[in-house]
Amino acid sequence: MVSWSAKQCAEPVPMHSRVPQATRPDPRRTARLVPERPALERPAHPVLRCDAGSEPWRGPASHLSSELRRRIDDLMLPLQSMAPDLLDRELGERLDRIVPMRQCLCVLVDHGCTGLDPLPPRMHGTMAPELQRLYATMIAERDPLLLRASQEWRPLIGTIEEHCSWIHTKIRHPDVIKTWLRRNAANSAADDTTSLAVVPARGGLSRGALFAFFSAPPSDSGVFALFYAAQRIAIAMELRVRPYIHELLAMRFTPREADVLRAGLLGEPDDEIADRLGLTVDAIRYYFRKFKNQIPGAIGGIKPREFARVMHNLGKL
Repeated sequence: MVSWSAKQCAEPVPMHSRVPQATRPDPRRTARLVPERPALERPAHPVLRCDAGSEPWRGPASHLSSELRRRIDDLMLPLQSMAPDLLDRELGERLDRIVPMRQCLCVLVDHGCTGLDPLPPRMHGTMAPELQRLYATMIAERDPLLLRASQEWRPLIGTIEEHCSWIHTKIRHPDVIKTWLRRNAANSAADDTTSLAVVPARGGLSRGALFAFFSAPPSDSGVFALFYAAQRIAIAMELRVRPYIHELLAMRFTPREADVLRAGLLGEPDDEIADRLGLTVDAIRYYFRKFKNQIPGAIGGIKPREFARVMHNLGKL
């Protein structure tokens, strides 16, 4: 399960503003996409936030009951073993049982997987195949909606036109992305009021986003449920593509072994690691050989320092 931290839950802001990393305000809100408007005018949809009396922000999971989280887990995690010809349809049907929507597209790309064989972007969902191909051809990993959601850990919610207005002000050549959004809106509804939620989808070794198209703006509770479901989708897809992650997650390290692996993350020479940990160089090399022998054969040849980076991304260090 993806863990949450205050850093990951950085405070979302309206899409038209830019807040430096070091001065982000209160990290207990989620973002609402709105076009430029006078300062005193109220946004069309309220900003998602915790209730005044709620517990400190710990991500969408803290806003969901344990029963709902269990239900989402039961719906999403079986996708890892679903037959390929059923996967897209099942993904859409299972999401629709959580938050009713018109269509969806989940885009996942590798992140921080140095040493592992790279995988091309993966796309799954009920969106028409020709629109998925259009997205892959025109946008791929350059979509600012995808990048902002996946990198800044923020849900972005608004109408298609609100998304287009923000894109128009932020990038030099917005036409291809606006065309893709409007093609999807036309495929979802007869007018331009279709709402779009771009929700981060993160596993241990993947970053991406879930694009969900609605006929009306989703409720706050629906967005929180979608947010949690997107993380479970990412995990299920990782286990589907790289089954050996099960073995990596089952690994256990002694405190000394964990210290050596963490030191390897910094790229220090063996003698510096030995000096800092109070060990001999031979002992450090012994540990690195031991780690290399523990790596699942399906991964292939991977250096111990790269292995440490993968384990760090999986939350094991």
